[in-house]
Amino acid sequence: MSVEHVTDVATAVRRTLEAHYDCVLIEVGPGVVRGGRPMALLDGFLDGHRGERDRERRFRRDRVLAVLPPMTELARDAILFELGQRRIGGWLPTPTRAALAARVTELVRAPASKKALCAAGGGITGVYYELGVLRCLEDAFSGFSMHDFDLYFGISAGAIVTSLVANRIELDRCLHEVNPGNRDGFDLELGLRDLALRDLPARVCSVGQHLRDYRDRVRHGEERLSLTGALSQLAALFGPFFSAADKQRRLADLFAEPGRSDDFRQLRRRLYIGATDQDRREHVLFGSPGVDHVPISRAVLASAAIHPFLTSVTIDGRRYTDGFVTRTTNIASAVEHGANLVVLVDPFLPLISDDPGFNHRHSLLWVLVQDYKTVAYTRYEHAAAALHETHPAVTVVSFLPSNRMRRLLATNPIATANFDPIVTQAYASTFRRLERMAYRLGPALAEHGIELTLETAARKVRLLDASPAPRAEILCVGQLAPRRAAAVAA
Repeated sequence: MSVEHVTDVATAVRRTLEAHYDCVLIEVGPGVVRGGRPMALLDGFLDGHRGERDRERRFRRDRVLAVLPPMTELARDAILFELGQRRIGGWLPTPTRAALAARVTELVRAPASKKALCAAGGGITGVYYELGVLRCLEDAFSGFSMHDFDLYFGISAGAIVTSLVANRIELDRCLHEVNPGNRDGFDLELGLRDLALRDLPARVCSVGQHLRDYRDRVRHGEERLSLTGALSQLAALFGPFFSAADKQRRLADLFAEPGRSDDFRQLRRRLYIGATDQDRREHVLFGSPGVDHVPISRAVLASAAIHPFLTSVTIDGRRYTDGFVTRTTNIASAVEHGANLVVLVDPFLPLISDDPGFNHRHSLLWVLVQDYKTVAYTRYEHAAAALHETHPAVTVVSFLPSNRMRRLLATNPIATANFDPIVTQAYASTFRRLERMAYRLGPALAEHGIELTLETAARKVRLLDASPAPRAEILCVGQLAPRRAAAVAA
């Protein structure tokens, strides 16, 4: 066992952000630094890592050990109380080399692994991004497939993706199914045939009821009669534009194939689909006891019913809408279900601009989507930060689009025109993140039995870079017919 001794906090922070260490020992106690602040070195180290924006570069606090020099029992008890508040890995008296080696071995012993995949929303473009990321992880995680997670959590676009992957539909086929150039595939695009025309009679009737209720409120003095008040009752005529019932039928057909299932209870791995009870404003996790009887395809339809595009979905007499309304991801639920490795894919991030008035110059739809994304990402940041603080032993590996790629994702979220650019850029950016973070992610994944190997992904990225145009089929070269594969490789 090699030990590296560092005398100042800044150096310790810098080195642990740039390289892998099994654990860090920090001396605490009276007289550790001038002024008698017993926690000064420890707090300086923890604060230095909190300042790193990329949480996955930070050193795990459960791998930090406090070293206590000899002191009175009263002083030690006070310090142990302070250490408990900081949620570090533990403490030990000034150790011998043998005692230190034994404690480090105990600290880094690989836990019983439980792995979860959490996929967030993002519209049709989000589906493309998530599949591009997963295609890269499939190539980079040696000995582990995207079908091998113990738990799957999906919301909106992520509900579509996780339902396919949990049903063990190969990623190459997933890409082929959602490719808008495949006329026989799972067409995600919404067209005239999907217009929610069946809702019109009910909406016309609801206008009459709204007007009667308004008249009664005016009569009882609960509201003042006004032209704008009366006209606002006509707004009930206008609802979401599309119904995705046809998409549910296509999903149900896929899940009816041999070896697949439209029943949560029949899957080999646990799948949870998050949706929002539209009236109770509560998050519902389909696949959980009590709501696991709902067909997976129906739950996915509810989870992806984003307003103002798609109508809400009736399940057991209640109306459900997009899961992102109440949660951005279900990483907290994954941890509650015992996951200690969480792979998170979230394409639903706002585009950041330093140009004043940039968003004002865009359409109402653009601004609305950017507002949705800002709310969702702000909520995710709070949840992820809280999880990092309260569960330092849980490894979270996240894949989020860079601001440059968000421009590509910031077009109409229900458009299908950018399939190839989004899928290929998602793959390439995932590879570059894995390559950049290999020193940290490699050992972390190894604790869960996953070997990080980048050769295949690197080869495909070189093919993408050499291609005159982005083509998602390059990522599936191993699955193409031999003659076609040769043409792509060339």
